[in-house]
Amino acid sequence: MQIDKYNNFSKKELIDEITKLKKRKKFGLVWEDKKEKVIEDCKNNFPILDEIKKKEIIKDQKLNHNIIIEGDNYHSLSVLNYTHFEKVDLIYIDPPYNTGKSKEFKFNDKWVDVNDGYKHSKWLSFMNKRLVLAIILSIDNNEFYNLKNLCDHIFKENNFVGSLIWRKKEGGGQTDDYFVTEHEYVLIYQKSNLFKWKDEIILEDEKKYTKKDELGKFVTINLAKWGAGSRKEDRPTMHYPIKSPDEKRIFPVAPDGNDGRWRVGKKRMDYLKDNNLIHWSKNSENNWIAKEKIYFDANKEIKIKERSILYDVVGGTAEGTNELTEIFGKKDIFENPKPTSLIEFFLKHTTEQNSTILDFFAGSGSTGHAVLKYNSLDNGLRKFILCTNNEDSICDKVCYPRISKTINGYKSKKRSYKSLISNLKYFKTSFIPFSDNDKNKLLLTQRVTEMLCIKENTFQEVANNSKYKIFKHNNNFTIIVYDQLFIDEIKKVIKKIIGDIKIYIFSLGNDTFEEEFDNYENVSVEPVPQPIISTYKRIFNQQDDT
Repeated sequence: MQIDKYNNFSKKELIDEITKLKKRKKFGLVWEDKKEKVIEDCKNNFPILDEIKKKEIIKDQKLNHNIIIEGDNYHSLSVLNYTHFEKVDLIYIDPPYNTGKSKEFKFNDKWVDVNDGYKHSKWLSFMNKRLVLAIILSIDNNEFYNLKNLCDHIFKENNFVGSLIWRKKEGGGQTDDYFVTEHEYVLIYQKSNLFKWKDEIILEDEKKYTKKDELGKFVTINLAKWGAGSRKEDRPTMHYPIKSPDEKRIFPVAPDGNDGRWRVGKKRMDYLKDNNLIHWSKNSENNWIAKEKIYFDANKEIKIKERSILYDVVGGTAEGTNELTEIFGKKDIFENPKPTSLIEFFLKHTTEQNSTILDFFAGSGSTGHAVLKYNSLDNGLRKFILCTNNEDSICDKVCYPRISKTINGYKSKKRSYKSLISNLKYFKTSFIPFSDNDKNKLLLTQRVTEMLCIKENTFQEVANNSKYKIFKHNNNFTIIVYDQLFIDEIKKVIKKIIGDIKIYIFSLGNDTFEEEFDNYENVSVEPVPQPIISTYKRIFNQQDDT
């Protein structure tokens, strides 16, 4: 056995061997899981969001609210798991690439460098706990293989949509060791088969229809099969004669000059002949050539399939850098920001006008900027949620100011950018300890109220008392009832409300109270998210028997 070789090792030799093994790279989807402080924190505390009111931006009360969350993204995702469960339509992330560069990837408050023997394990542990939803991910060569395997494990291989190659730059490359690296990868996974990639649809171009007869403009395509499978032996039944205008029997000829086959069967060929849909011409050797007529249809829609290599479809990192320079008036604000055009490309192909987009590695805020831009193009009502820590003040000094300037409008040295009207809420992650004192009970009640408002996108306060609170957004109302004893009073209140109402009722029991509101067509009783009600019962020193 391999272990036998260590039997005669001295203590020093064993230590040297262990040191060597620790530095050895790990391969495949097997890694030593690493504990994270941020995850351990959630075992003894309930993660919440604190709103920073001074950073709120309200341009139009009728519009939806976008969200920035400052804090560790594991804490943010923990909260979003019960405020936005099954409410996110697209996730785009640009995680740390783990290249080993200085100050690129931090794990447990320590930077991971190129000499860390567990750098891949730490990165995989880090990503594994954060990849929970359908997602589009940017990555480069350093962790592409590991990330693909990890995503196959989490989302299952059958939910892999595909990978794209994004050309991030052209020219330069003097710092590369062997090749000029011009590309990065984009991995796309779906949560279910409900995911649809929307091909670009355009109307048929009349200009390419260069021929004309009494029925209109048309183009022609060969009736003889070309390319693969074009020989007689490939489809013997498709080798048959048809009559030319001078009554000659014409057989199909393959590109190599041998006997060929037609593209269509005899029944279809008869239809084309009977309806004058065959165009005859002669080649340079005076042989008849049969082609099918395809007439111009002004209403015909053409699907344009995107290629897996994004050459000139979107911009590169230089474009992303220029966008930040335009906003802030100086260079080097953020290293390698993604261009908004790349994210707009994914918005175009994967979202509807009212979709919710999440980026929990928000960095400089490119995703939020892209959502606002794309909304302005198609009058969309898409909402974004951006999650980022504040390492090197990235959230406070880059992400938030960028979104703020985009919403309010700004001027660069070259031009003015008009306001992209929207609303913004700013939150920080925080915790409520799992202890049943009065302070924590009060704090939980307050913060849960805020998070249910986030869940329903209803922030405008209508009523506020110790029994219940009411919030609205347009004609949508959220009523949060803190004690089931006040249900009868709530029934009187809702009779005066015109709109759709969702009611959340806190209870230490397991009652849903749906039957109490059966006679109200505009009312639905929603269950308090399980993590919230479990914590509610725990803090109020009750047994959670759900």
